Amino acid sequence: MLRSALTLSLISLAAFSPAAETASARLVREVGDGYLQLLTRENPMRRLKLGLPIEKLPGVTLADEERVAKEASGLLARLTPVKRKELTHEESLSLDVLTRQLTLQIDAPKSFYYRFQVTPYLSPLGAVSQIFSALPLATAADRDLYLARLAEVPGLASAIGANLQTQADKGIRVPKPELDQVDGLLKAFAGTGEASPFRPKANRLASLATSDRDAFLGAVDKLVKKEAAPAVSRLAAAVSGDYRAKAPETVGMKQYPGGLDMYREFVKLHTTMDATPEQVHQIGLKNVARISAEMAAIREELGFKGTQAEFKESLRGNPRVYPKTPDEIGERLMSYITRIEPEVDHYFGRRPNAPYGVKRLDPQLEAGQTFGYYQIPTATEPRGYYNYNGSNLAERSLLNAGALIYHELIPGHHFQINLAFENPGIPEFRRESFDTAFTEGWGEYAAGLAGEMGMYKDAYDRYGRLSMEMFVSIRLVVDTGMNALGWSRERAIDYMKENAMESDTQILSETLRYSCDMPGQALAYKMGAMKILELREKAKAVLGPRFDIRRFHDWILASGSLPMTTLESHVQAFIDASKM
Repeated sequence: MLRSALTLSLISLAAFSPAAETASARLVREVGDGYLQLLTRENPMRRLKLGLPIEKLPGVTLADEERVAKEASGLLARLTPVKRKELTHEESLSLDVLTRQLTLQIDAPKSFYYRFQVTPYLSPLGAVSQIFSALPLATAADRDLYLARLAEVPGLASAIGANLQTQADKGIRVPKPELDQVDGLLKAFAGTGEASPFRPKANRLASLATSDRDAFLGAVDKLVKKEAAPAVSRLAAAVSGDYRAKAPETVGMKQYPGGLDMYREFVKLHTTMDATPEQVHQIGLKNVARISAEMAAIREELGFKGTQAEFKESLRGNPRVYPKTPDEIGERLMSYITRIEPEVDHYFGRRPNAPYGVKRLDPQLEAGQTFGYYQIPTATEPRGYYNYNGSNLAERSLLNAGALIYHELIPGHHFQINLAFENPGIPEFRRESFDTAFTEGWGEYAAGLAGEMGMYKDAYDRYGRLSMEMFVSIRLVVDTGMNALGWSRERAIDYMKENAMESDTQILSETLRYSCDMPGQALAYKMGAMKILELREKAKAVLGPRFDIRRFHDWILASGSLPMTTLESHVQAFIDASKM
C-alpha cells in the first residue's frame, strides 16, 4: 500500500516538473494560460472568486459568443503540433480538458438560439443576481462599481429581448406552459425598493456609516426605479403580449426547426459520452424498474401495503417529512452533515480547506427553482453554501434531505469543486472546468456513497435515498421522452407522479426544466454517477486487495472535472500505478 501511494505521488509530481517539460507540454501550458486569461476576462464568477473587480456584466448576445469562439479557435489551433507521447499523464489530461473546453466555446454560437434567456435556470438575470449579491461594498470605490454595473442592467434586459425576438423569427419560442414561470422571474427582477433583488441586504451594509449607507441605498433605489426595473418590465411586457399569443402549447426541442438534431448534441454535451436519446431512455426505464422494486420492498418492511403514490400521500403532514418553518429545513440538512463528518476520513485522504454551510435562497427567487443550488466560495464569502429553497413548506418533503445534502456538500459538490480549486498540482484552467456529467455525476455518486458509509440509518432514510435515485433515473426517461421521442408534457407528468416522491408542484416545475429550460442537462446526474461507479468497480476488480477507496477518491477528485471518456483513461492510470 505504501509503495502504491508513493507511486501515485511521483506521477503527480513528475507531471509538473519544469525540468521535464517537453515542447508539447510547453504548448499545452501556454494555451492553457491563454484560455485562463479568456475565462478571467469573460467569467464574472471567476473574477469574484479571485477578488477582481467586475468590469462588465456578462455578454448575452450572439456577437459576444462569436467573439469568444473566434479567440478559442485561435487557441485550439495552437495545439495542432502537440504530440501526446511527449506528455505526462496529467499533461495529457490537460490536453483533453483544454481541447474539450475550447471546442465547447467554438461550438456555442451554434446552439445560441436554442437557449432561452428568460427561463429560471438559464436566464442571465439569475447569474447577474448572484454577481450583485457577492460584490464587495466596503469602500466608496466598491459602491461606485456596484452602481456602474447596476446601470448596465437596462442594456442587458434590452439585449435579452432582442434575442428573444430573433429566436421567435426563427420559429423558436418559449412554450406557453413555461411562460408563467418566466413571468414570475421577470416580475421578481422588476421589483423596486426593498422588493428589488438588486438592493443589497442590510447585513451587507452594517459596517458603513449611516450617511454612507443611506446615500448608497438612495442611489441604488433611484437607478432601480428609473432604469433597471422599467427595462425588465418592458421585457416582461414583450413576453406577455404577442409573444405569448404565438407561443406553442407543446413542449420539447423536437418541435423546433433543427431542434431534434440540436437535442442530440445536447445529450452528448451534458453526458460527455457518445450516447443517443434512445439509449439514454432505455437506461432510464431499466433503472426505474429496479429502484421501484427496491422501494416496494422497503414499503413492505414498514408494513405499508399500498402503492408508491399512496405511500407518498400517507406521509402528508408527517413532521418527520414536512418542515414547519424554513429554518427547520436548514437544521435538518446540517444534522445529516454532522452525522457524516466523523466517517469522512475512512473514505477520503483529503478534505477541502474551505468551510461550508447551508442558507436559504432569496425568497424572491424561490418560486422559479424546484430545489436550490450550491454556491462556490468567493473572495467576499469564503464559505461554500448550499442555498436551499424554503418556500411552499406544505410541499417541501424532507424525506430525501440526507441524500440531497450529501450530493450538495459532503462528500458531494463542496468536496469535488474545492479539492480541485485547492490543488496547486493541476493547471489553474483545470480548476475552472465543470463538465456536468462529472460534477453532477459526482454529486449523485456521493449520495450513494453516503449509504455505503452507513448514513441512511433507518427505513425512511433508505427510502429517501432511493427516492432521490429514482428521481434522477426518471429524468433519463422524461427528458429524452419530451425532447426526442414525442412525449407530451402531460405524459411526462403522469409518469413522474406514478414513480417519483416529489410533490406535484415540483413535478410541474421539473418537467418544464427538462423540456424548456435546460434540455439534456438533467441526464448528466445519473449517467455520470453510473460511469464513476462502473470505473470504481473495474478498479476494484482488477486490483483486488490493493484497491484503496480513499486513494481512489483522492485520485478522482484531485485532477478536477473530466469528461467521462477522459475519466476512463485517468482511472486506468490509477490502476496501472496501483499495481507497481
